[in-house]
Amino acid sequence: MIFLIPLLIIVGVIFGIDYLYFSDENSKIETQKEIKQEMNSSLKDERSKYIEELFDSKTKQ
Repeated sequence: MIFLIPLLIIVGVIFGIDYLYFSDENSKIETQKEIKQEMNSSLKDERSKYIEELFDSKTKQ
């Protein structure tokens, strides 16, 4: 039992260092995902407008 306390402390320190080290990278990845999602939504809007224009031009002819 006495060996579990230092083991738990070591594991806690490792997880703490991991959290502090990778928290900045996680925020960068989240911003990249948001930018990519915004680009995808604008592409979907442009695609839908283009398709509507195609159908409108075909029905007018």
